[in-house]
Amino acid sequence: MIEGLLFDLDGVIIDSGADIAGAVQHTLELFHQPVLTMDEIIDYVGDGASALIRRSFKYAAPDLIEKALPVYLEYYYAHSLIETRLYPHVKATLKNLRRTRPGLEMAVVTNKPEAVSVKILTGLGVMDYFDRIIGPESVHRLKPDPEGILMMLQKWSVPPGQAIMIGDSHTDIQAGKAAGTITCGVTYGLGDKTALMEARADYMIDDLAQLLELIDGFSMSGGRGF
Repeated sequence: MIEGLLFDLDGVIIDSGADIAGAVQHTLELFHQPVLTMDEIIDYVGDGASALIRRSFKYAAPDLIEKALPVYLEYYYAHSLIETRLYPHVKATLKNLRRTRPGLEMAVVTNKPEAVSVKILTGLGVMDYFDRIIGPESVHRLKPDPEGILMMLQKWSVPPGQAIMIGDSHTDIQAGKAAGTITCGVTYGLGDKTALMEARADYMIDDLAQLLELIDGFSMSGGRGF
């Protein structure tokens, strides 16, 4: 039986690429740096805000990058719900999981700052479906380190083999594998698809609604999923 679900945020629950890219572009302009395209910036998403700004400010000195990071964070927090939306079927899937599986634990484990994560999830009407948001503020090491996942499993008293880590990038799958969980990749997200496939998740889905079928498969088959 599956007792816990751990979700990445960007690229799994929310389609946030346009707002992230807009905030990075604004910050690059402010600091008179070459402005990258949206696609270039999205390629840098997934390893936390510090890595995102460092990669985007590829021609800047370290002290300028240090100054740019808080500017980006402040601007992004204020503009994080302009174009960001839930992916299709996300809210219905979360609602179904809560309604039909009342004992199932659900949390978000993300490299995105917690305050803006909570703001977005609240604004999109899905914050109440999650037990907790684990972001950089709650751990010493970001994904692909499994620290955040292990923290939630310990809190829930759920064995790793009875939990699924769901993500759109290789870092999510690597973190789940390192924690000992079942891993599930989503093909619709922001992460690099080639790297995701090379990470060899246990399962792949094209729509979050397929998670319901995956969980039912474990219940009926004694652990085989689909």
